[in-house]
Amino acid sequence: MEKVKYRCRTVHPLTCNAMVFTGLIVDAHLDEIVLRQTAAQLVKAWPALGGQLYRSGRPYAHSTGSTVDFASRTLPKGAASWKHGVLQSTECSQPTVIDALDPEELDAAFIFNVPARPANTFLIRVTLLQDANLLCFGISHHLADGTAAYDVIRAYCDLLAGRPITSPLLPPDACGHRMSDRVIPNDPQEKLVRSITYAEHLSNFTTGFWPILLLIARVVWCLLLRKLCLQETLQERYIYLPDDWVGAMHKRPLAAFAPTTVGAQPTRNNVINACYRRVVEPPQPGTYWIHNSIGLLRHKLSVSQIQNESVAKLAGGLRLVSLRYTSPASIKAFLRMCEDHSSQRMLPKIPAKGRVPMVMVTTWTGFDFARLDFSGAACDENKPVRVLFVHPLVRSLPQGVRPSAHTLKGVREGGYWLRAWNTPSGWKRFSQMVIADTLMF
Repeated sequence: MEKVKYRCRTVHPLTCNAMVFTGLIVDAHLDEIVLRQTAAQLVKAWPALGGQLYRSGRPYAHSTGSTVDFASRTLPKGAASWKHGVLQSTECSQPTVIDALDPEELDAAFIFNVPARPANTFLIRVTLLQDANLLCFGISHHLADGTAAYDVIRAYCDLLAGRPITSPLLPPDACGHRMSDRVIPNDPQEKLVRSITYAEHLSNFTTGFWPILLLIARVVWCLLLRKLCLQETLQERYIYLPDDWVGAMHKRPLAAFAPTTVGAQPTRNNVINACYRRVVEPPQPGTYWIHNSIGLLRHKLSVSQIQNESVAKLAGGLRLVSLRYTSPASIKAFLRMCEDHSSQRMLPKIPAKGRVPMVMVTTWTGFDFARLDFSGAACDENKPVRVLFVHPLVRSLPQGVRPSAHTLKGVREGGYWLRAWNTPSGWKRFSQMVIADTLMF
């Protein structure tokens, strides 16, 4: 099959090298042959998933192709070892660190035989247990965001179930068009808040050889301090947020939103959201394009603010910033900025003094993983197939430099999972912060 190279020119500057991995614990034993055959079907139907990522030149180029990057292995163990940490969460009444789930161990469990910089755009890894399966789907972040990753997994499940899938198209920016030209204007929300200008978006990033060189030197210096134990390292943990507790926290900031002009009251899932798909004209019905719709939402918070300000005030500030960054005018300006600088290297703007504080919060709570249908590959047709747990990971970002905190809606009994970073001393103070009214939400 002839490979077609194309470049995505509307891409978030921080996602070039990374891959989006989505690990699933499926509470059933699946047929490996069927899983492999379905992977081949999906790649044949969506050739963009069978191509490669070419890192020469900027922006990076993708190709279409027929490569099926599928690997499997069998482990002589059951799902009980994984269930302990997952089921333990339902007994919590307040935010609780789940020590039975080590993110690094889970990363190793789901991802195997994957090079540090995969050449292939898309891959599937399957671990066959005695009574369950671990499935991992990986896709280049340069091409896809979390929404596209979920849509790819859902298309895979539709093929397993014998259902039709949409026809794929290359995204507009891969075909010589500007994604910014597809932004739908005249959102009533724009009258309520001031939008973010082109210049403001550009000021959030560092460009040019010498500024980037100095930034890299600062990052290396901070890493050296951590290696020498002169600065605390960041540790990753899973925190479980019970559904009732989230509901109670959700009510507090709503009272503060009422007298302010911040638009409609936010749901639990959209307080922090910088995805721009909703304001971009979609493709024709029955078609679909895989693309990266991440936009930058930047809000500076000091440690003192997090520790001392109320939940309502913190949430209100985040909500207002979210509305400003996600207005159509703001998104159009951001896309134009990305398009104009797609051939340049860009890194996040970090203050000249102090440490290198950069924590990104990304929400996956809108994805209904619980309804994914893997029954087409179930060895026992009479046994329902359920997704017990979801394990998101964006890999290839420098560890401890730009950590990402992923918030995920629980697939069982409600609740939320937060894969978060903190210093050792910060984790020790976690229990005190949970009780205090100043807890960051």
